[in-house]
Amino acid sequence: MKLLKKLLLINWHLFTFEVVNFDKINFLTGKNAAGKSTMIDAIQLLLLGDANGRHFFNKAANEKSARSLKGYLRGELGDDGDTGYRYLREGRFTSYIACEFYDDLKKSSFTLGVVFDCFEDGSDEHRFFVLDSELPENYFIVGNVPMTYKELRTYVNKSYKKGKFEFPESDRGFQEILKGKLGGLKNKYFSLFKKAVSFTPITDIETFITNMYVVLRNRWIFH
Repeated sequence: MKLLKKLLLINWHLFTFEVVNFDKINFLTGKNAAGKSTMIDAIQLLLLGDANGRHFFNKAANEKSARSLKGYLRGELGDDGDTGYRYLREGRFTSYIACEFYDDLKKSSFTLGVVFDCFEDGSDEHRFFVLDSELPENYFIVGNVPMTYKELRTYVNKSYKKGKFEFPESDRGFQEILKGKLGGLKNKYFSLFKKAVSFTPITDIETFITNMYVVLRNRWIFH
């Protein structure tokens, strides 16, 4: 079983730095705008291995949500009343989403993550990564500043043995690694995962449960 142990968020919507610890069974509760959907969307992005903006963010809370990747990275605060939006973060900064898992069969930990370098012109670049370890003690921060992708790569090359980390060249490459890390999942996992977090009620619940069981059977249970 692959157990989610920790979620790290750095510069993700209104979270500047947050580490969330998980147990085998978890209940995510809180008032409106407390950040529940923000956390779910971060996990969704990472476990879908897709950071190109093709998400339906906040569907776990609001079917008509207009949240975007840019809004999450820059911390969208709302309409400025003129021609644009107000953001918590402007200029140049780096964001992280990372999940630490524990494999109770292999008795070892691994981390799946994505780093975003965001620039002054509003653009961003991302790179997924995999570490065969727990989250590092520094949580990818040096001197109170999150490492850029280039700095992260240098740090990992110096701190980890060869074969203990990967920086796939594409989202698709990360998805292939992700499927293996989570127990040899099939491609159907990605479409089922999207349905699992959607606000829209699943009308054919029997078919959904059957399909999900086939994907996860004897491989991976996500609590």
